[in-house]
Amino acid sequence: MINIEKVMKMEINFTSVGYIRNNYNNLNNIPGQPYSDEEGHYLEINKEYQSGLKELSRFKYIYVIFYLHKAAKEKLNDIDHKFRIKKEGQDIGVFASREPSRPNNIGLSIVRLIRIKENIVYISGIDALNGTPIIDIKPYIVKLDNHEDANKGWIKEELIMDKKIELYTDGACSGNPGPGGYAALIIKDNEEIIIKGYQPETTNNRMELMAVIEGLKEINKNTSVRLLSDSNYVLQGLEEWLEGWKKRGWKTASNRPVKNKDLWMELDNLSKYYELEFVKVKGHSGNKYNERVDSLAKEQIELNNK
Repeated sequence: MINIEKVMKMEINFTSVGYIRNNYNNLNNIPGQPYSDEEGHYLEINKEYQSGLKELSRFKYIYVIFYLHKAAKEKLNDIDHKFRIKKEGQDIGVFASREPSRPNNIGLSIVRLIRIKENIVYISGIDALNGTPIIDIKPYIVKLDNHEDANKGWIKEELIMDKKIELYTDGACSGNPGPGGYAALIIKDNEEIIIKGYQPETTNNRMELMAVIEGLKEINKNTSVRLLSDSNYVLQGLEEWLEGWKKRGWKTASNRPVKNKDLWMELDNLSKYYELEFVKVKGHSGNKYNERVDSLAKEQIELNNK
């Protein structure tokens, strides 16, 4: 029979199997959640555990379990001898949170596995300091680990991700090719931000893409963005064509090189840092924000060609 009291008093020790490597060298520059495709992160597994990586590369995502060696336990607020933390004016039990300060400072992240070379596991971004000890690695298995009925519990949507920001974009070109302008309008709460630009020799499609790229650059990463555009080229490219282009080595379905590949690659990389919703706006239909970016894009051409 199991002696529960003896088990409860048991001292548990872990041995590090490796270390997390990245550019996060202080607690202030670690994101709240890892960016899905940030570069420069890898797991350095101790040589004696290298054989344990066999077949891991067949999985797309993995769990990384690590020891939060610099977490400060004194941040915990002990209310009535129960571990609680203050969160948005609420007293939340530490086990109902993902705070790093815990009775046992263990962290868990799901990351994308990029490739494995010997004892180095290259991964997408992870929310841990450079040099953080790794306790274990496990494969993420879609049919076992993905639960469609999962919910947010007490966590408000804005705590997971910024409130949805609206991004209106448009591009214009005189002559096509010829001088062109682009404009983006960011609406967040009651604040509006305008981004606009000009190029002396370009096309309408390149200006449409530039508007989206430059607009996203002004929005904080890990943000939910509603992209509103009247450009079928931009919206269909992002929603329907992009994945096929990449699989074919940036070739179209007719095996031709993708036009504006440089901008599509930049937009593809940038869009991975956001949760994007795409909305088709009918051009010149009275939508005041769409009309505004249309006018601003054309204005850039006029101002630079006097």
